[in-house]
Amino acid sequence: MDLEHKLELLADDARFEACDSFTPRKRKGKRGSPGIQHTRGPNGKPMALLRLLQSNSCEWDCPYCPLRRSNDIARATLTPEELATTFMQRHEAGDVQGLFLSSAVDGGVRPAMARMLDTVELLRVRFAYTGYVHLKLMPGARPDEVERAATLADRVSINLEAPNGARMKRISPERRWSTILEPMAYAREQQEAGNLPSGQATQLVVGASGESDREIFAATSRMYSEFKLRRVYFNAFRSQPNTPMAEHESTPWVRQQRLQEADWLVRHYGFDASELPFEADDNLPLQLDPKFAWALQHPEQFPIDVQTADREALLRVPGIGPISVERILALRSAVRFRELQHLRKLGVVVTKARHFVTLDGRFFGGDAAQVVARLRAQPIVEQLTLW
Repeated sequence: MDLEHKLELLADDARFEACDSFTPRKRKGKRGSPGIQHTRGPNGKPMALLRLLQSNSCEWDCPYCPLRRSNDIARATLTPEELATTFMQRHEAGDVQGLFLSSAVDGGVRPAMARMLDTVELLRVRFAYTGYVHLKLMPGARPDEVERAATLADRVSINLEAPNGARMKRISPERRWSTILEPMAYAREQQEAGNLPSGQATQLVVGASGESDREIFAATSRMYSEFKLRRVYFNAFRSQPNTPMAEHESTPWVRQQRLQEADWLVRHYGFDASELPFEADDNLPLQLDPKFAWALQHPEQFPIDVQTADREALLRVPGIGPISVERILALRSAVRFRELQHLRKLGVVVTKARHFVTLDGRFFGGDAAQVVARLRAQPIVEQLTLW
């Protein structure tokens, strides 16, 4: 198999790894450059990552995974020399500014981890590359491997996949829960030592193990508090042919979106996971974004006066984000907000916010019960487009 064929195969299989992406686009960039993903870097600026697996050969047989050892698929592995040289060619051509590197468990945890570490070391030492690298850790990575990774990469992550050990056994019976948590603890120690400027992250496969959203947020709360994670990524389960879970129902993309929105509320809006608007089945509503659903559940807190409400109260209003809040606070001593258009110019999504605020004593919203009924009656895709 020639190098270009390997790259196409390993870039395509890397789609099962959640990336540092805020603006996902098609997986290929320029013609002949597989694996380029457009995202935003640690400084918030646009950045193109080369997203690749080092190998798609796996010794594990996880029933949900298309790369499982029992599947009869084309396999490929890149040597550290091949991958480092390929990345630098694309970097020097201006196609990519960073690397996202993961791997299947090819030949065991130790050899798979060593190949990735050797690749990044080649980039840092031989090629003097100083840019961004996100490196995946293998389950069961040892302290010395995590330390080496932390000195080479800007960010590391290890896939949680499921919210607890019992759920993990359903989708990855050969993996032990402790082999995930221990490397996370080692990575936390490296962060505390001043390494890993972009911290560590993890990924959950949503819907594969039958977990509820409440279970997911019990896990993410622990990850953020105990292991100091910067980010949890949610990846909607998609049933794959020729796997034992081929008939398992795929997870709606909107569930992934709702989890991401709820996670954003916890990380950036001051919400606690216990405040999230879980329904009777312990899942978030699909028809309503979680901030809107929470606000509808707390009519005693609304409407608030935009002219006098404090920062925390404004952040709880659907349609008002941190940037809009700062703009409101900066302007309202000199400007009196009287019309929805005044808020719209500050970046507020007034179709949401109008139900929860007053402007110069005037309320522009509707009846909450009617709002909920209308949103729940809409098809989910249409509702996402409108709101």
